[in-house]
Amino acid sequence: MSWLRWGLRDQQPELFEDQVTSSQSGLDFTMAFRTEWRAPRSTPVPRLPSGEASRTVRVLAEQVAARHTVLRPTAAEQEINRLLARSLPLRTDELEVSWACVSVSVAVEVRTYAEQIAQARRELELDALAQRQVQARMRFMHEEILRTPASARIYLMLENSARLGVLPPGLDVDGVVQEIQRWNPQSRWVVVAQLVHTFIDRLSEPDADALLVTLRSLFHDFGEPDLAAQVPAPATPPSQAPGS
Repeated sequence: MSWLRWGLRDQQPELFEDQVTSSQSGLDFTMAFRTEWRAPRSTPVPRLPSGEASRTVRVLAEQVAARHTVLRPTAAEQEINRLLARSLPLRTDELEVSWACVSVSVAVEVRTYAEQIAQARRELELDALAQRQVQARMRFMHEEILRTPASARIYLMLENSARLGVLPPGLDVDGVVQEIQRWNPQSRWVVVAQLVHTFIDRLSEPDADALLVTLRSLFHDFGEPDLAAQVPAPATPPSQAPGS
């Protein structure tokens, strides 16, 4: 294609408006494309490529619009027109776009919906932040303040860490610390309970029943009949057990 050899018709103005997708699916910019273009003199008037100039400019506009939200139409407009200024003239097999300008706007309902989405996203982020703060305070209380009765008492005496969480007045500090330490994953009896649980899972059904009988007898021997009464009955009654 050699535009210099064609000989061009006078510039033709063109105005076209359309919806162009933003970076948010379903939320579109409204864009007005104003162009001036020229075609070879040899092209008959009925065959002049009407609309081709706007479609050519739209390709560039779509690339920019895909990087912007509908809450920033001015930024999208400025970037599109800067890109056009660097790219003109635009040439195709049928015409030459010698000048172009794009105006970008957003419908009221589209902007409103986008603002609602942005607000919902901010609220979710705030909720996640608040959750992380609560978790951090709980971890701090567990690992530092309630680690020993002494550290808990010192913390209450300081009374200057309200942001990190304050133990309520009158709280049985020793009792809270004892309860937390009792259920610490590394405490002796929690470890023993985990081992017993693993051991029982590996037993056959008859062996598990035998262990229940032994456990009930053990509670009786240590003077804990109420605990013995709470031991579940064997799944297989003694009369039906193998070898009975």
